[in-house]
Amino acid sequence: MSRKLFVFRENIHAEELEKIAESIGVKVKRIQNVVIMDTAYDEELIYIFTELSEDALKDMRVYEGNFREDSCQSLIKAVAKAEPAESLIDRLIFNNLGKVFVDTKIFFHTIVDVRQKEIRAFEALCRPPIKIVDLINIGKSTSEFSENFCRYAALKKASQFLRDNLLLFMNFHPRFLNDPLKVFGDFLSTLYTHDVKPNQIVVELTEYEELNVFAVKNLISFLKSEGVKVALDDVGSGYSGLFYLSELNPDIIKIDMELIRDIHKHNLKKVIVNYLIRLAHDSGILVVSEGVETKEELETVIYMGTDFVQGFIFSKPVENPDVDKLNKRVKEILNSV
Repeated sequence: MSRKLFVFRENIHAEELEKIAESIGVKVKRIQNVVIMDTAYDEELIYIFTELSEDALKDMRVYEGNFREDSCQSLIKAVAKAEPAESLIDRLIFNNLGKVFVDTKIFFHTIVDVRQKEIRAFEALCRPPIKIVDLINIGKSTSEFSENFCRYAALKKASQFLRDNLLLFMNFHPRFLNDPLKVFGDFLSTLYTHDVKPNQIVVELTEYEELNVFAVKNLISFLKSEGVKVALDDVGSGYSGLFYLSELNPDIIKIDMELIRDIHKHNLKKVIVNYLIRLAHDSGILVVSEGVETKEELETVIYMGTDFVQGFIFSKPVENPDVDKLNKRVKEILNSV
């Protein structure tokens, strides 16, 4: 637990770190935009960093070592040596990966075929004690390893209940796809190890705007040649989603849940969702309506022609899906609509 000096360009970010640290009993001393921390456990530091705003994390630089706070010259030298915090954060997470993975849970969320009135797919969801989004934001190498771990753990677990007629949606964040052919080549090899066929997999691209169109097109072409389906998440959340829909021609789109929430009460939402469904169907693309929680929302999206529905109305994500039991509930709900 070496002494640490945190340097910010903005005083407000130094104040933010000071308040978070003090809220969990970690003693710090702030001198304008510099925060001095004598001791803190790894778990405390990880908590502090996950609570910091994204702007503060980007603004933060760190120096670890010996310096005297009562000496201007010593402080100036330490501030000059401060470096971006990524290496420190990466090391903290790496040192605690064991705890993260031991306590990680994999859940599966039903995706229902509203015409056949049965489950068509499950989306694999990873729930580590430190959120994946936080790992992605603050530590690249360990977060990449964590995402891979979650994916393979989900695949191993899903192989125990995944029937031939069911699909498995698996999320891929584009930040880790600098070499997509290698990533997916390794992934496809793992499928066969768990006796899962490529045509049972739907690669769900999240925040795909971070990849250029040419790269995504090549990626989709490769996946489709191997029999893997491709879905775009959160379509309708902005102009970029429509642009990528027209450019990439995925197999499936998932309509952003904010558009589905209380859709029966909002005419503009109805117009937008109806347009997205028609646009997708005209291009041979299937549609998942996400976040359906009420009977009124369900009735509305079914009337508009959605192919699939995902939401708490059928089931919350579960660790060990009982497909027959879930299908019975699905039929009861859809028969009442």
